Amino acid sequence: MTIPQARRRVERSLESFHEHREVKNATIQDLYICAGNRSYMVGSQNGDFPDFGHHVQDEMGGLWNHPIKLLDGFWLRVSEQWLEKADSFHNFPYYNEHHYSLPSLNLEIVRHQFCPDDVEGFVITYRIRDTSGQARQLPVDFLGRTDLSPVWFSEHAGIEDGADEGRIDWSSMTFRARDSLNPWFAIVGSDLAFLKAETGPELFGPHPTSGQGTSGLLSYLVHVPANGEAEIRFFISGSYHSEVQAVHVYEHLKQNHSSLLEAKRKRYESLLNKTVISIPDEQLGRIFDWVKFHNDWLIREVPEIGRGLGAGHPEYPWWFGCDNSYALLGLLPVGQQRLALETSDLIRSVSEQTNGNGRIIHELSTCNVVANPGNTQETPHYIQSVWELFLWTGDIEFLRNAYPTVKKGIAWLLDEMDPDGDLLPEGYGIIEIEGLNVELIDTAVYTWSALNAGAKMAELFGEQEIAEQYRDTAVKLGDKINQDLWLKEEGLYADAMAPVGMVLERMPLYIERARSSDAEHAALEMEAMQLAMSGMDKEAEHPWLFKNWVINTPMEMGLAPRDQALRALDRMGTDEFTGPSGTYLSGMYRTNMMTISTGVQAVAEARYDRMDEALRYIRLIASTFNKRLPGSISEMSPDYGCFVQAWTNYGLSWTVMRFMFGIQPEAHSRKLNLRPRLPKEWNEASVDRVELGLGDLANELDFSISLGQESDVYRISMKQNSWTVVLNLPNAQGAKLLLDGEPVKPDLVDSDGSVTFTIERAGSHEVRVERG
Repeated sequence: MTIPQARRRVERSLESFHEHREVKNATIQDLYICAGNRSYMVGSQNGDFPDFGHHVQDEMGGLWNHPIKLLDGFWLRVSEQWLEKADSFHNFPYYNEHHYSLPSLNLEIVRHQFCPDDVEGFVITYRIRDTSGQARQLPVDFLGRTDLSPVWFSEHAGIEDGADEGRIDWSSMTFRARDSLNPWFAIVGSDLAFLKAETGPELFGPHPTSGQGTSGLLSYLVHVPANGEAEIRFFISGSYHSEVQAVHVYEHLKQNHSSLLEAKRKRYESLLNKTVISIPDEQLGRIFDWVKFHNDWLIREVPEIGRGLGAGHPEYPWWFGCDNSYALLGLLPVGQQRLALETSDLIRSVSEQTNGNGRIIHELSTCNVVANPGNTQETPHYIQSVWELFLWTGDIEFLRNAYPTVKKGIAWLLDEMDPDGDLLPEGYGIIEIEGLNVELIDTAVYTWSALNAGAKMAELFGEQEIAEQYRDTAVKLGDKINQDLWLKEEGLYADAMAPVGMVLERMPLYIERARSSDAEHAALEMEAMQLAMSGMDKEAEHPWLFKNWVINTPMEMGLAPRDQALRALDRMGTDEFTGPSGTYLSGMYRTNMMTISTGVQAVAEARYDRMDEALRYIRLIASTFNKRLPGSISEMSPDYGCFVQAWTNYGLSWTVMRFMFGIQPEAHSRKLNLRPRLPKEWNEASVDRVELGLGDLANELDFSISLGQESDVYRISMKQNSWTVVLNLPNAQGAKLLLDGEPVKPDLVDSDGSVTFTIERAGSHEVRVERG
């Protein structure tokens, strides 16, 4: 018997991960992120820093050190000419560049910027190249415009923004600013000594910016050799505690910028070399890797509060309950399990501090203020995500800490939020239909899933009675959803259950809103609903179909019986619900699409082994890559909203890894379930370096699949041979099974033609399914 050797591993490089675009005609929507966990920079791809933003009006761009903003922006002037519009923008995983050509000055300039890990600051390097053939001494001015100001919702914490005060420190050759009412500081300087400097609130670069900031204008003389290149580097640091701390950070940046950049490169290379997939669609595989980088761009760390995955740039850089119940699952199979646990713990701990009854918050700003104590759907959604995190990590302490919140959350859902006792909790879900904070499909389905997850937790902790109670309730709730919310004549699930009178009262508002949005089709559908209600009992509860994407959740969670699921999925796949870039938010309006609506559709298809359909939706998400920010996918499809969004990974990473490669660990039991189901066009696929479990439970999987007409070959390699692998292989009924060349008999043959068998203490193995 020959046991196959593990494949030779090749370390991949970041060099090929470079996306760019011409930006002379960039608009206010063409923004970029220079990302760091403590600091980040958002500006225009043309190199400017325009005023924009909704949460903090006109202030969501610039340079941030949460919970404060440091600078509105910075600008360079060379020989009296401001660098206003770059020719091209270049995005790399861990830094970015703006390229300028100045033909009137016979110069080409590259602006390079990065945010070091774990540092409250920025490093900006200008490379100035001569094209005249003559050596020159060039006057160069650097203007930094501060706007030391608090994050969104800070007023609810009693924080007041003061006007900035600036000064020039000649001993350190820096411009320093502070907020007049708070201990907020920013420092700007260079690796060259300036010749002169000035500061003042009325001093601006190419254009004024809003806010109560002040500016520092630092002037230098830079020698550029003939046909050669010169560099001038700038450092920007900040602190929301003290000037001493800001000085310490500034000196750290100045002395260690090269090693900090190299450390960040190595860390991103490590991210790239986790969960290395090889699939026939090379572009999709490349986008899969970029999404790993997106996860890192969204890490928000404020030591006084915690560290976790933010929702999206530029408007939602803080933490959310709902968003992370999707996005954390996308982190698990790509080697970011600890980030998933940290984020979940942060959401839970703040929810306990804020609510204390198991209710999970919706939105936490970086000033440690909760903006919304939580929509009803977020509590069960969080509970089911806790169980998935535990299965992938095996972290029993994480589960032990979360379990009391889980029990309180289930009680809150089925007591306080279910006053009529019909098992359908009331309150807003993901889609907030104004005024209809009633019994919604997404809340109901996620509550069913939470009950099942809670039962498994209770059983693990020896609370058998609670486990049985949760299971019994889950069965009753599942039956109710599949009967009362299933619309047989439509072949779809309803959005909501609500009294006729409540819906009728609000229909004029909904119809008017549809018409004001030029959605005549939606207005006509709702007018027909309104007419049908006229003869109905106003007190009677009735299921209502508004055709929002959340009607997919029974399929997403696998609650729908297969016949109902296939009917619904088939209709959701038509032009009524699916647009050119993904699943519509509403099948009535048929306008807006999002990566999360499309991602849930992909998961729903994959849940029922419809992998060709799932791939279709994954490709719709991927088709929006580079539409707005090079190297990224926008929240709203194809190209607006946040230019990078956390929950996009749910439709990509989670669907591919959890369903197509079929990787389902139970790390606490040192058990790996493998249930691969590939799309028809993927005859060859592999994934290496999939991290499973943490600490003493840690393992790593390499898995390859080769499908043929007469035989299929599966190669499995576990780094540690302490785990059991259970394989469920498709199209294998009646076939000859060979494990490392020796015949084996299946433990189970399923009605769908798949077979299941077990490999104890799995190491490196080859499994053949021979049908010839």
